[in-house]
Amino acid sequence: MKLRSQLILAFLVLAVLPLAGIVGYSYVSSANAFRAAVQVETSEVTRQISFGLDRARQDLTRYVDALGRVLPFDDPQYVDRGALVEQLLGDGADFVEALEYVPAGSPEPGSMIPPVASPDSRRPGRGARRFIWSRGGARDGPAGAEGDGDAGDEWARRARDVARIFGGPVSTAVHRDGHEVGHLRAEIRTELLIRNVLRRIPGAGGAVAFAIDAEGEFYTSGPEELELLQGVRCPGGQPLPEALVAGDANLWRGVSDWVVVTRSGAESGLVYGIARPIGASLAEMRAASLRNLGVGVGLMSLSLFAAAPLANGLTRRLSHLTRQVDRLARGDAAARARLGGRDEVGKLGEAFNRMARDQEKSRRQLLEQERYRRQQEVDRRLLEAENERQTSELEEARRFQLSLLPVALPEHPDLEIAALQRTASEVGGDYYDFSRLREDGALTIAVGDATGHGARAGTMVTVVKTLLASADMGLDLADFLSRATATIRSMNLGRRAMALVLARYREGVLDLASAGMPPVLISRCPSGEVEEIMSSGVPLGTLAVASYERHRVRLEPGDAALLMSDGLPEMLDASGEPVGYPAIAERWLEVGQRPAQEAVAEFESWVEELSPHGVPADDVTFVAVRRRPSE
Repeated sequence: MKLRSQLILAFLVLAVLPLAGIVGYSYVSSANAFRAAVQVETSEVTRQISFGLDRARQDLTRYVDALGRVLPFDDPQYVDRGALVEQLLGDGADFVEALEYVPAGSPEPGSMIPPVASPDSRRPGRGARRFIWSRGGARDGPAGAEGDGDAGDEWARRARDVARIFGGPVSTAVHRDGHEVGHLRAEIRTELLIRNVLRRIPGAGGAVAFAIDAEGEFYTSGPEELELLQGVRCPGGQPLPEALVAGDANLWRGVSDWVVVTRSGAESGLVYGIARPIGASLAEMRAASLRNLGVGVGLMSLSLFAAAPLANGLTRRLSHLTRQVDRLARGDAAARARLGGRDEVGKLGEAFNRMARDQEKSRRQLLEQERYRRQQEVDRRLLEAENERQTSELEEARRFQLSLLPVALPEHPDLEIAALQRTASEVGGDYYDFSRLREDGALTIAVGDATGHGARAGTMVTVVKTLLASADMGLDLADFLSRATATIRSMNLGRRAMALVLARYREGVLDLASAGMPPVLISRCPSGEVEEIMSSGVPLGTLAVASYERHRVRLEPGDAALLMSDGLPEMLDASGEPVGYPAIAERWLEVGQRPAQEAVAEFESWVEELSPHGVPADDVTFVAVRRRPSE
């Protein structure tokens, strides 16, 4: 899809549809708010109906009370009909159908007025009920004459209506000489009263006030209003008054063009309410919403037509930029965008040109890096080949060094012998060896440490092992070291040297001679006290002429000697400091009286604790010799 088509589609999606949504939401929310406001207003009007009925009841009661105080109803000869008519001309007279005087103590079938005993109730001519006034004069005279038949039923019905609507009869007591002599009761025209109250309710916006009595009679202020409501149909097709009389709220609340609010009178049994049409208002609101939508769409369309030249220029410049991007993607480093202008599109073109220049520069750098990478690859492979060669040589040197060590420890009837060697990652120079056991029980032990690593150290170990193998071990150990350093020096091996300690055991005596090796530690039985035998002397091969000391130590049963290289003393502990010889002497004090193999195993565990990744930084060698304890 082209950019121009996308812009038109975006206009429809981002402008017209949201506008339609806003207008629709505005109409729905406004209609709901209007309907809610009408309901609130109509609810207030229903309260006015209730107030009007209460006011009418109060007025009628006050009117009858005034008649009872003014007129002497207990004596017909004093009844002034002209005065009575004059009283009836007051407010509420239109709602009175007839006035009945009920003497105290007279029977009153169906009446709600209780009989009252009075001293005057037995006076002649005063014990009979009678109508003292009726509209049109049809019922003047004794009430008993019409107390039976249809007139009596009608009177009873009206009495029940009045009692139901007003909570009791509209009557007042008649007094004479301070005594109650009877009651004056008014027959009320309830239909006319209800319609009069409804007629006084303001019909703003075409509102129709109505009332429904307990027997289902539907009242409006006039026949026109009733006919109007009859024309309103509920969702099921039922006329609105019938739905209201049936009390089906789901039906009349479903009328969308009318708002109906009802209110029940708890005492009167009446249901009164207001029905107000809102269809015209809603239609006007819909028309206004559609007009607003049309105006909005029209204004947006004008804006779209006005922006068309700008959009064409934009799409033309973007098309040019797209072609240059395609050229650059095909490898044409000379692709450049000529858009001009200082707007965003112009800045985009400048950014593209910078990118094209940077890409060309990056391409040259990549070519140079590729040449450099290939050279590095060649060098790496050569280095790997050299490393493999050196690794192979180191492995051969390691195997050669290990081959110089004794295959097994010698057996001696008087000694326990144990040895330990842990080599570093590179070929080291540590060495230990034993001479053959002589007929006199003499056994010579050698522990050495050649300088350097790899083949240089292996050469020195080979030379010293050869000298030991070819020498007469009956010689004095110090003399052997002097002859060995002279021989090595004469071989012109450069700066190569080797430290060596020799120990010869025979019949409980241990002879020692050392050429630059750590001290020999003696553990005395049974206390485990440690003696340190330190000999002076330079490593073999350092000087052509050198003298060495000889020490003789007596080993009693249970005594043990420890010969070692400098590997463990120079290892670093947890604090980063060298272990040192005092720490080794303390450990030998703890384990020196154990069997030789157990003592060496303790030192082996110590070396493993101090070795990173299980490999020590330098070769570590121990040889422990313990004279067997007495049985």
